[in-house]
Amino acid sequence: MKRLFRKAAALGVAIAVAVTGTASAANLIRDAEIEATLGKLSAPIFRAAGLDPNSIELLILQDSSLNAFVFGGRNMVFHTGLLERLDRPEKLMGVMAHETGHIIGGHLTRRALNMQAMQGPLAVGLLLAALAGAAAGDAQVGVAGALGAESALRRSLLAYSRGEESSADQAGATYMEKAGIDPAYVLDVLKIFRGQEVFQAGNVDPYAISHPLSSERLALLEDRAARSRAKGESASADLVYWHARMRAKLSAFTDSPERTLAALDSAADPESEINLLRRAVALHRLPNPSGSLKAVEQLIALRPNDPYYWELKGQILFESGRGADAVEPYRRAVSLAPNEALIRGGLGRALLALNDPARDAEALATLEGAALAGASEPSMLRDLALAYARAGDDGKAALATAERYALTGQPRDALRHAHRALDQLPVGSPGWLRADDIRAVAERALSDK
Repeated sequence: MKRLFRKAAALGVAIAVAVTGTASAANLIRDAEIEATLGKLSAPIFRAAGLDPNSIELLILQDSSLNAFVFGGRNMVFHTGLLERLDRPEKLMGVMAHETGHIIGGHLTRRALNMQAMQGPLAVGLLLAALAGAAAGDAQVGVAGALGAESALRRSLLAYSRGEESSADQAGATYMEKAGIDPAYVLDVLKIFRGQEVFQAGNVDPYAISHPLSSERLALLEDRAARSRAKGESASADLVYWHARMRAKLSAFTDSPERTLAALDSAADPESEINLLRRAVALHRLPNPSGSLKAVEQLIALRPNDPYYWELKGQILFESGRGADAVEPYRRAVSLAPNEALIRGGLGRALLALNDPARDAEALATLEGAALAGASEPSMLRDLALAYARAGDDGKAALATAERYALTGQPRDALRHAHRALDQLPVGSPGWLRADDIRAVAERALSDK
């Protein structure tokens, strides 16, 4: 998990979007294991709805509030507060089913039209972030950049009508049934928000704002659940396992390490796999590298072919100042999960940190492959720019830097590096065209400020 322990913004990637002349940060978590777990949980729901699971981007925002929403068509966003609060995979699948109901029901059209009507810096900020994601070859990070405007847009763009909510409820119940899961789990989630039906001052969770709840909605869904052919059906043991791991990892990285360790001291089974994972992360954050590595070695002994435990070992070693020792755990993780772009990005970073000219070519190839496979995010783009610079490819180094600044909502810096890329890349080449796109949008952003 990308520097999750450093501070809230470093939980993943600090994505900023220029909104009314300022920067609004959206803290996106990029973590191979968590993204894979969300993919496992959502796939049965998406298939039940007739959607290709690979066509939906799943994003996680570092935010303690309870919220989930669909943004930009087929991008489903979850707040960490919601992921940690829902103690059963079926409840999270219920949220996914409901949001899928909004996608299938075409409820995003009105919000898309509202988005098209936006003028000025807000629209430019969203475009700049989206462009950065497209230029980096990663739609997910572009959408995540646009999420920096989520607070400002929530009421006008993300709030659904009660009719749309009821429709999504019923569609979600159907998808749950087709996936073999009792739709009554959706009720468990909705009841959390009961009483938060109107916009008001105070502590109102965003989900209640963007998803208006009513007694009638609950009654209709209760009736549907009572008649469901999937009544009493629950998720598989495998999904329960991965969901528990996800919650453990999130809580260990977001709660204070002292609090996590205190809870483990009183746990009924402190040496269980899930609690060992919590311990490894908490000790890493103290920091206590030796204790953390001991715990992660126990995890690897339990599951020697688990790529995410090898990745965690590589991360702990790298962030403890043992970059050379981190290479082999990352290599092992890549060999076990060759399609995990984020893990490949970690290996590239570790190779680059060796400061060994003999390893620089491998580092560059690894980072390029990770970027093409969807691992683009600011720290990876910084590493990629450094790798290009070491290889003497100043044009691509400037382009990667321009993409990074565009992604983080810094149009002035994005423009400067886009010009450098345009001066050095072959005119009309794919890289030159990306740099020119960034130049155009950055200039517009600056002119509107």
